Amino acid sequence: MNADGHPVWTVVSRVFDFRGQDDKVKVSGDGSLVDFIYREPTSAYFSPADPKLRFDLRSLTLSSPPPNDDLTIAPLREGLVIDGWRNKTNPTLNTRPIPLNPGDIVRSVAIAPDAKRFFLGSTFALTAFDDAGAPRWRWYSKNEAWAVNASRDGRIVVAADGDGAIRWHRADDGHELLALQVLPNGKEPAKWDWVLWTPEGFYEATPGAEGVLKWVVNHGPDKAATTLPVSAIAKLHRPNALPLVLNELETARALGVDDITQARLEVQTRTGSVKPPGGVLHILAIGVDKFGDKAPGGMHLDYAAKDAHDVATALLESQKGSPGRPSLYGDVSLTYLPNDKADSAAILDALEKMAGSMARSEPGQDVAVILVTSHGEMIDGQFYLIPYGFDAASQGRSIKSAVSASELAKKVQALAKYGKVLVLLDACHSGAVGAQGWATDPDARVLQDAMDLENVTVLTSSKKNELSYELPEWKHGALAQAFLDALVWAADSQGIVRLSALTDAMENEIKSLSKDRQHLGMHVNFSADLFVARHY
Repeated sequence: MNADGHPVWTVVSRVFDFRGQDDKVKVSGDGSLVDFIYREPTSAYFSPADPKLRFDLRSLTLSSPPPNDDLTIAPLREGLVIDGWRNKTNPTLNTRPIPLNPGDIVRSVAIAPDAKRFFLGSTFALTAFDDAGAPRWRWYSKNEAWAVNASRDGRIVVAADGDGAIRWHRADDGHELLALQVLPNGKEPAKWDWVLWTPEGFYEATPGAEGVLKWVVNHGPDKAATTLPVSAIAKLHRPNALPLVLNELETARALGVDDITQARLEVQTRTGSVKPPGGVLHILAIGVDKFGDKAPGGMHLDYAAKDAHDVATALLESQKGSPGRPSLYGDVSLTYLPNDKADSAAILDALEKMAGSMARSEPGQDVAVILVTSHGEMIDGQFYLIPYGFDAASQGRSIKSAVSASELAKKVQALAKYGKVLVLLDACHSGAVGAQGWATDPDARVLQDAMDLENVTVLTSSKKNELSYELPEWKHGALAQAFLDALVWAADSQGIVRLSALTDAMENEIKSLSKDRQHLGMHVNFSADLFVARHY
């Protein structure tokens, strides 16, 4: 300032100002994506020109502006009636006072997706309450919690604090998992510096922020403190482990998973193996929309091939081990058969090759997932899958060109000798073959009974006398959509999807999607950890 009180020069703070962002901090369903806004410290209002940013915890990248992909949502404010909270000391739940510490001022609120909990950010703390207004945990902060949001999967709470950091907390007890500090550096926002760390000091940072995070040790009033940047300690630099912290909800477990993954890859590199050690996930995805020129015209489907493609892609992307990404499997083997690639010979041949591959692994290590989305028909009391090239000219030709339940069961039985098999069958559509007089609507129970085998679980898209739906708003059949959803929401606190959780989630999802017109058919013969949860 000069003698007249006018500014001569100004150094702008590099700390983010999250005031007024209680509605603007958005998070993805699993908490791994966070969208937020940078406001100039000298501005009292938000501007359309303010940079909008996204941090992706899975890829450890900062981008600006965030893509318009609808993957993140603002804090939920529905399901519970919370009033009088914004910058007030006397919020209420259903007109009843919410207990706060004296003088505490509420800055932000988010309601959990199931409306069983809600989270208040305030001057003193981040606090979780149940749906009756009773405190469940309180995380005391040195900063005001200006914004708070909760992940849709119910596992993570994200807070934007007064020190300019975004913090991820465990929803069950408030334990801090990770913190992010973004530092504007004069470049374009997508190239701003940032540092991400755990409370124990494990970190990743851009080159311009490596020295920002420091250990400080005080030695009393007569001696200067010792400061040491975390970058000076090599073992603290764990970029591959940080994305795993949200999966494991604990730093130690994330470090362990990363160590195992790195060891697997090291064995693969040093031995020259084509794959790292561990079991293999075998995927056979079959989707038939078009059945050939000998099939009735009314058999056409809209999303069968897309179902098979998207399920296969989701499994491949989320299960194949790589640096920074955990997996239950050393490798993933995928066979995708859409439309004219999926005649009866190709389907049976793919199953034979899968059995041969599983036979080369250690017994019991591998898991096979078989998805079939097509038509199914009852012909002469037998269940048949309808592949490409189906010939409806006569009953005899139909039987020869289709795949019978008994044939399929033999192939699946061969797989079950070497590992567990999960069969997902969306083949109970009402086809046009019934008009010929010798075919009837399929009974999925017949197929389930044919594959009542040890190590084999069969899930069908519907039960007897029910149609299987595919609708434009889903762009999938109900079974595929339910599986994709369950792959995200059925995960436990460690990010693992067990079979029992998968079937429960799929059962509820199919019932909801079809408005109770369609129900999951189940024949469960094993229980196991199947997948690592799919990520957005």
